[in-house]
Amino acid sequence: MRLLYPFFLAAVLAAAEPGPVVLLSLDGLSARHFTQATMPRIWRLGEKGFRGEGIPPFPCTTFNGHATLATGCWPGHHGIVGNAYVDPARGHVSYSGVAEQFQREPLWVAATRSGVRTAVYHWVGATGPWEQVAPWRMEPFAPDTRDEDGLAFVDRALEDGARLVMAYLSGIDTEAHQKGPGAAETQAKLKATDALLGPWLEQLLAKRPGIRVVLAADHGMARMTRRVDLPGLLEDLGATVVSHGGSAYVYLKEAGPASEVLRRARASGLRAWTRQDLPAEFHGERHPRIGDVVVLAPVGTWVSQGRSPEAKAAERAGRVGAHGYNGQPTEMHTWLVVLGAGQGHLGALPLWDLAPTIAQWLGFGFQQPPDGKPVAVLAP
Repeated sequence: MRLLYPFFLAAVLAAAEPGPVVLLSLDGLSARHFTQATMPRIWRLGEKGFRGEGIPPFPCTTFNGHATLATGCWPGHHGIVGNAYVDPARGHVSYSGVAEQFQREPLWVAATRSGVRTAVYHWVGATGPWEQVAPWRMEPFAPDTRDEDGLAFVDRALEDGARLVMAYLSGIDTEAHQKGPGAAETQAKLKATDALLGPWLEQLLAKRPGIRVVLAADHGMARMTRRVDLPGLLEDLGATVVSHGGSAYVYLKEAGPASEVLRRARASGLRAWTRQDLPAEFHGERHPRIGDVVVLAPVGTWVSQGRSPEAKAAERAGRVGAHGYNGQPTEMHTWLVVLGAGQGHLGALPLWDLAPTIAQWLGFGFQQPPDGKPVAVLAP
C-alpha cells in the first residue's frame, strides 16, 4: 500500500492543478461579425460555452486593445494609449508597442513570476523581457506569417507543458479596412477563419479536458462615410495630429491654442476635450502620452492626419472601414467566446476584466492590482 501512495499523491496534485488556458485574439473581429451564418462551426461550439461581447478601451485600436487584454488595465495606466502617440521622453512612437513601453505588468510576466509556464505568440508588447522577466517561450510579431503558424505554436507550447498560451491571429482587420466591414472579402475571411479555427478548437477541446479557451479581439469595425481634415483645420496653430481613425490626439507646442483647437474641432462636428477634462469614462487618467486635446468623431467619420496628397490617398485606401472610437458604440464591440468554463451568456464585458479572470483561473496575481475584476460567472 505504501508503494502506491506516491502515485496516489501525484494523481491528486495533478487533479488539483488548474487546466491550461489559451487566449486567442483575432484582430478586428467584432461582435456583429460573429454569427451563425458567418462562422457556423465556432458558433456551435459557443453554444456549449459562454458567449458575449467585449467592450474595448478608448481609443479602440490594436496596440492599446492588446495591452489592455494583457494587463487588465486601462490605457491611462498601462501607457499604450494608441497605435501611435507622442511620449514626452521618447518623442513620436508609432506602431511600436515594445515591452519596455508597458507601464503595467502583462499576463505573461505575472504568470512567469508565479511559476506558470507561459508562451506568447505575436502579441503587442511580447518583444523581450519586462522588468527583467520574460516568458518561457515567446515569438515576437513578424509579417508574412499565417494563422496556421500561430495555431501550430499553441499546439507545440501545450504539448511541451505550457499552462498559459496567448496568441494573436489576423482576424478581419486588413479586409475590413481596405474593403469595408460588410464586403465580400471580409465575409470570405470570416468563413476561412471558421474553417481553420473551428476544427482546431474541436480537436483541442477533445484532446485536453479541463482546458479553457478565450476568443476575443482588440476592437470592432465601422464603415466610413465622411472624412475630416484635422491638420488642415489646425494648420496655423502649430499642432501635431496623431489620428486613430475615429479619434485623434492633438499635441501643442504651447498651451494657449487649446481653446481654439476645441472651438474648431467642435465647429466641424467633432467632440473635443483637453487632456485634463477628458471624461472619466475614457480612462485616460491624464496620462502624459495622451494629446493636449483629444478629438472624437461620430461613428462613420474618420479623422485624417495626412498632409500630402500621397498621405491622404494612402489613408483613404485603408479607411473604407475603421475604428478608434470609444468602446461604447456596438460597432466597436468585439466578439467574445469562452470555452471550457461552463455555459451561459456573458453580456457586454470590458476587455480589462479578462486578464484578472485568467489570473484567477491559474492562481496567480499581479504586482499591482489591475483595473479589471474577475468575471463572477467565470469563477473556477
